[in-house]
Amino acid sequence: MNPTDRRPAAWRLFIENGARVQTALDERLRASDGMTLGDYHVLLLLSEAPDHRLRMRDLSRRMVFSASRLSYQIRALAARGLVCREPVPDDRRGAFACLTEAGRDAFTAAARRHGHDVDELFHACLAPADGAALESVMARLSTHLDALEEH
Repeated sequence: MNPTDRRPAAWRLFIENGARVQTALDERLRASDGMTLGDYHVLLLLSEAPDHRLRMRDLSRRMVFSASRLSYQIRALAARGLVCREPVPDDRRGAFACLTEAGRDAFTAAARRHGHDVDELFHACLAPADGAALESVMARLSTHLDALEEH
């Protein structure tokens, strides 16, 4: 192991701090809004999607969830009236996940508090230049992972 190669140390910090931030955000969302970080992520993606709906397969890919895990997540959110499922025309097996009006309201309320939590837990320790550098690294990582998935 090369002592000047800081990638192994960076990897460990990435894993540990990523888990810590996600756990803290999940705990805060549960306490304030009764939703998990996974719930929030689904609602975020649907709120940004055209017509506030995405095909289940596209949502599964974006969430990095298996089809069965996403189905469970959508059923739980649907039971609370936050999303619904709709069939895809001309595709008997396809389905859309759709954000309901109650889902938009819940997301909007949670997003305000969640934004403050992200500021406190993440943004507060970064300088603006750090954000640009971290974005660059994460974009390269995303491109690399996309390329590996294509093979």
